Amino acid sequence: MFGRRKREEAEAAEAAREGERLALFAKLAERPEHVCPFLGLEGDRTGYVEGVSEEHRCFAFGDPAPISAEQQTRVCQERGYGNCPRYLRGVLVIPTEELEALRRPRAAEPVAAPVVPPPPPAERRRRVPAWLFVIPLLLLVGGGAWVLMGGLDEIGGVTPTASSSVEPTSVATVGPTPAASASGGTSVEPSPSAAESGPPTPSAEPTPSAGDTFAFYEVSVGPEGYTLYTLSASGEIADTREASFGRFSFARVEPVEGSENTVYWETQDGDLAGWSYRWPNSGDFRIRAVYLSSSGERRSEYLEQSELRTFPEATPAP
Repeated sequence: MFGRRKREEAEAAEAAREGERLALFAKLAERPEHVCPFLGLEGDRTGYVEGVSEEHRCFAFGDPAPISAEQQTRVCQERGYGNCPRYLRGVLVIPTEELEALRRPRAAEPVAAPVVPPPPPAERRRRVPAWLFVIPLLLLVGGGAWVLMGGLDEIGGVTPTASSSVEPTSVATVGPTPAASASGGTSVEPSPSAAESGPPTPSAEPTPSAGDTFAFYEVSVGPEGYTLYTLSASGEIADTREASFGRFSFARVEPVEGSENTVYWETQDGDLAGWSYRWPNSGDFRIRAVYLSSSGERRSEYLEQSELRTFPEATPAP
């Protein structure tokens, strides 16, 4: 009896939690399309402010994370938020039914049917007096009799021909020419518009499995600003610079140990080769370990934020 009661209480609690989750994501689905569903306020998961707010937090995964002002305006409240690394990771760990609630399109608002004005009342047809039809008939009959009696021989000395016929004028049918437009100008066929190529989009990759071989580390940055460093031979900071990116970008990196057991992720290729990222001073960057399967397929997994502060092993296990 007690076991049954506990099961019922557990089921009721689970049902309540499920109802709260569904209500939460149903409310998030009502947001405008350009606002990220993972954007919220520190004290209100479903709230947000248009523009920049110190209360904004990212609820994609883990503890709610603070967001820079540039990230809030250029990513979280723009249609391209789906390219954000935090968003991509958030949709990977979210339950399927909650993800469907976020992606469910809102019902379109009914559009009122256009009002068609009633047709104007038909004009009353004017009645033609019957005597107007009689006059042409009398003229036709009278004229024919006058010709038969030779009346035309006496008019001005003009001898009528046996038959006077007028050839009908042929009407040329003018069809539309291929080059003529409705306005009379030359019609030019519109050329197909070129497809716009957008910035590279971070895509979810298969996670590594047993037997895969570690290849390298890779840094993932978004369209925002970052602070980079160079180190001296003793591990001290030798130089600092600011770098900003107009789109998501990736580059190979290697962990380098700095002074006081700090870890820097040094870029190995590209224009920023030799410059390093440091968590969290550099900004909201991500590091993922890339593996290769026996068939050469690329697989990867992102490191946790806590792992960015510690020096990893030489060959991480998948």
